[in-house]
Amino acid sequence: MTDERFGFTALKLCGVLSVAYGLQVFAGFEPAFNASESEWWKFFTSILGHSDLQHLLNNMFFIGLFGSLLERYTSSKTFLKVFFGSAILANFSAFIFFPESYIIGASGGGMGLMAALAVYRPRNVGLALGVPVPMWAAFLIYVVIDLVGLSATNNVANEAHLLGILAGSVAGLWLREEPYRKEDDDEDGFNDWERKIREWEEKWMMS
Repeated sequence: MTDERFGFTALKLCGVLSVAYGLQVFAGFEPAFNASESEWWKFFTSILGHSDLQHLLNNMFFIGLFGSLLERYTSSKTFLKVFFGSAILANFSAFIFFPESYIIGASGGGMGLMAALAVYRPRNVGLALGVPVPMWAAFLIYVVIDLVGLSATNNVANEAHLLGILAGSVAGLWLREEPYRKEDDDEDGFNDWERKIREWEEKWMMS
């Protein structure tokens, strides 16, 4: 268990991503990384940049939702470790799958946060495609989407997403071994909010 107060770190990171995108739009900053020709430091700045506004908003949703939940159950430091660890591993896809292309975005980190939360708290309520589902179901849905995307022609780095999911899954397994359970969790790992949702589901949806 951690006594660190909730620091809204996931939301602060979303603010940093917004500032980085603003620099792209208004100051001409180019953070994208190309394994064949870019400066080495762009391997890291590419995590903060985004290709367009929709790309940014999608990643802010993932980070804001899943990141805040993971931060609430663990700590700000753990959240940052999972995010950047997943994002960095995802960026290695540039050398393997996209050596001649530019990569950009925090998607690998966002997927890592989702996966870590799903493995660590599989029964926690989350969202997948806008629908409330258990985190284990959200995990499966996004894995299937990216696997299907591997055979499609698009501008989505599905390989990077899957590497981020892999990193997050490993982090989730590690977290399951850590004594992070909050004081307001019961013996099954539910807090009051989750318990009420569970009781409502059992009463109205499982009868």
